[in-house]
Amino acid sequence: MAEESHDVVHRHEPPKGFIRKYIFSLDHKVIGIQYILLALSAVIVGMVMSVLMRLKLNWPGTSWSILGTLFPQGAPGGVMSAEFYLSLVTMHGTLMVFFVLTTAPQGGFGNYFLPIQIGADDMAFPVLNMMSFWVTFVGFIVLLSAILAEGNATVGGWVSSLGASFAGGSGTVGPIGGWTGYPPLSALGKIAGPGQGAGVNLWIISIAIFCIGSLLGALNFITTLLNMRTRGMSLMRMPLTCWAWFTTAVLALLSFPVLLGGGILLLLGLCTRIAAAPLAIIMIVAIRTALWEHVDSLERLLGLEEFAYLTLFLWLAIAGPGAISVDHVLQDWNRSLED
Repeated sequence: MAEESHDVVHRHEPPKGFIRKYIFSLDHKVIGIQYILLALSAVIVGMVMSVLMRLKLNWPGTSWSILGTLFPQGAPGGVMSAEFYLSLVTMHGTLMVFFVLTTAPQGGFGNYFLPIQIGADDMAFPVLNMMSFWVTFVGFIVLLSAILAEGNATVGGWVSSLGASFAGGSGTVGPIGGWTGYPPLSALGKIAGPGQGAGVNLWIISIAIFCIGSLLGALNFITTLLNMRTRGMSLMRMPLTCWAWFTTAVLALLSFPVLLGGGILLLLGLCTRIAAAPLAIIMIVAIRTALWEHVDSLERLLGLEEFAYLTLFLWLAIAGPGAISVDHVLQDWNRSLED
């Protein structure tokens, strides 16, 4: 009886249309291919930026007419400015670390091969699997929009209408603070230099969206590995690749909530110029309350013990060290700006 209900939950009908089969697919193989195509797209953009970086390093004073046409402010006369080069470094690192090295091995190959290697029909939550890809894809698009927001004066003018903190059109291809986004440079806003207005805000939003997509995928991977292995396959009998995907998912579940909390605090500090920790804690309490209203569904989904640990971890991770450390920096810089 238990096996029958298990099959009913995790099996889905074959898709009947092109959109359902190849765009919003629930098939783990199709989703894995989508992740790989997304990573390849990020590789192409990142490689172009890498070539431009090496052109700047090898021939620093050379004029490249195409750059002068595309980015008249960032590369006046076709010669790349220092800020333009720093934005290339930032965007190249972000694309390669988050949307290639994280997306391709885990989301791409993991989705495609994990169910096959453990003898499962599909991932534990096919709809959640599809959502994790599309959330990651939205994060990728938001990151690319930073190129237009800062590199194009017209688009930068449109984005600037969102508020003073979204000032764009500086001529760079994004923020100049590096792909790590460390304060204080990333916390100062547009006064820190070109690209630190709309560019850094869109960069933070992109990373936050990516973290949400990665958390959805991590929950799916962990649940699939723990609950859907074929009969006779213990944890110690799993292939090493499955162990690699499992440990990566656990690390993502431990690290990305902190990164997400830090990004939210940083964005609130840039957009509101007030202490961000109280607002973030209010948001966390509201989210936690909304989740708690559906506690029965979450218990059935994850199990009572797992749900309790997950709730405690998310609370401590987001409202704890991430909130304290980032807000401390933001408050210091807020006081310096006021003085």
